[in-house]
Amino acid sequence: MYDLMQFASREESRESGFVPPYTNLPGRCNEPKSVKWAYRLFWFTFVLFFAGTGSGKLWDRVWHATRRFDTFWSPPHFFVFVVTACTGALVAVIALTPSLSIWFGPAVSLPRLHFRVPAALMILGSGLVLLCITITLDNFWHTAFGLDETQWSVPHDMLGWCWFTIIFGFAASRLAFRRYRPLSWFTNIVIAVLIIEFMCPPMLGPFYLNYSPHLLHALANLPVVRKEPDAQHMYRIYLNHGLTRQTCPLFIPQVAFFAGAALALLRRIDRRLRIFLLAPLFWSCFTATRDLYTIFLLRYHEVSRPLDVVPVALHEPSLWVPIPLFLAAVVFELCRRLRFSESCCYIMCGAIFSLCTFAIWHTTLWMLLLVPMATGTLFGGSRIGNWFYSMLNKPTLDKLTTFLLIFCAQIPTALGVIDLILRRTTP
Repeated sequence: MYDLMQFASREESRESGFVPPYTNLPGRCNEPKSVKWAYRLFWFTFVLFFAGTGSGKLWDRVWHATRRFDTFWSPPHFFVFVVTACTGALVAVIALTPSLSIWFGPAVSLPRLHFRVPAALMILGSGLVLLCITITLDNFWHTAFGLDETQWSVPHDMLGWCWFTIIFGFAASRLAFRRYRPLSWFTNIVIAVLIIEFMCPPMLGPFYLNYSPHLLHALANLPVVRKEPDAQHMYRIYLNHGLTRQTCPLFIPQVAFFAGAALALLRRIDRRLRIFLLAPLFWSCFTATRDLYTIFLLRYHEVSRPLDVVPVALHEPSLWVPIPLFLAAVVFELCRRLRFSESCCYIMCGAIFSLCTFAIWHTTLWMLLLVPMATGTLFGGSRIGNWFYSMLNKPTLDKLTTFLLIFCAQIPTALGVIDLILRRTTP
């Protein structure tokens, strides 16, 4: 253990930022085995969680599209819960084993407990514990308030922020480990894409998947959904109150806020042009491919073959054209190269991003009046993105507590009240 402490303290004394790999340091072959084990366990935990939850969520979509919702603890729900619990147990083992946890950055003392845990692993563990609690809360919420909850319900919004906290914890842990295993450009892109993908759902709420009224009608008319009164009521809430990208005036300012946070976070993670542009490009390609597959899966407009998707996609681009985050990144980079200040870059970026969003999902011309407001929300979102990065790069207990209180408790509670009001006032 003394050798481990010496090795870690020697590495901690180096300047923050890039540290040359061990091939450039004397005695790389003498590095403690616990470094290798900690690194392998980290990636095993990462793959276990994302492979398990990814397949579980896909299984859940197929399950709900083909079977009635008769119990919350369906096989896909139970599978995701078990994978989350197993991942949490692995993280606890890493965090409570000194020879492994020592490589994950500075440690903080847990309140009223007599041991210290790396701050990065504390973010990851907090997200996993909250996710297990939220899954159980979702079961209670369905029992107490029914199955017709929107994406603004307390447990649904908490689920989104819990998953974002988990990916944030994985990213913070990998960044803390960069002193011993430097980050490659590919790893930076993977981290950036995952952060964007998991930040989007909780920030957009129902607008994440509610593209248009036509799409909601198609979902409501699925054979298994037509037999579900609660599901029909949920779609009536969305349609009666216009909670879609095309019809709700909240969407353009809200998505601009997300874009500002994403751009600021991307820029702070890696300022290199290929990372800053490739990450939103890959994310845009992923979401477009997913949405085109959804059109085929839903048999939208009687689509029966993959080639039949093409005319539907050309007729309704709002169903698959991604959020113009990549274009926003290009505009920001052009403004920066023209030597505009950072604030001016975000303002110019916000104006063009909002106009493009209007062009994709507009239904009425008066929504152009939302562009100045959206420009301001994008600028505000960039400040949140910078704060997110400060927690990612130098996590502390105070920052994590503030994050959890605001994003995993206060915001879901406020939105949950709106959800209950909409459910009670919609026939």
